[in-house]
Amino acid sequence: MTSSSPEPSPPGTPSQVLSVRIVSLDYYMAPPVPGLDISYSPFHCEEVEEVPVIRIYGSTPAAQKTCLHIHQALPYLYVPCPEELLHNIERGNSCMTGLLSDLEKTLQNRGPAKRKHVHGCSLVRAKKLYGYHSSEEIFVKIYLYP
Repeated sequence: MTSSSPEPSPPGTPSQVLSVRIVSLDYYMAPPVPGLDISYSPFHCEEVEEVPVIRIYGSTPAAQKTCLHIHQALPYLYVPCPEELLHNIERGNSCMTGLLSDLEKTLQNRGPAKRKHVHGCSLVRAKKLYGYHSSEEIFVKIYLYP
């Protein structure tokens, strides 16, 4: 008999799945760990000074206390991308660069001017979140620093 979910293992038995009941979740900014964190920003074309690390406090099913540090997790947002920008690469690149530069300037006006806010972007296909949409559309996925 096959099951889609793993069977719970008795306490003390090694398991392939880590299960944690989240009690608290936060993040902190830290210098990147070489080989573990994202250490280069393609948008700024320079090394990254700080990266977010998600910290999860909780307990396992065996009542062991845990503190997990999750690396390589950047917050992001999606912005719809007009299809015509994909057909003209020069215009598309200049629009993306302009969008990211304007976003960076706006966010720097609201916080410390020395701190970077935009990490980079990529093009993705996805369905809109609200309402029914039968087909996917092109979005710009913008990665940020919190």
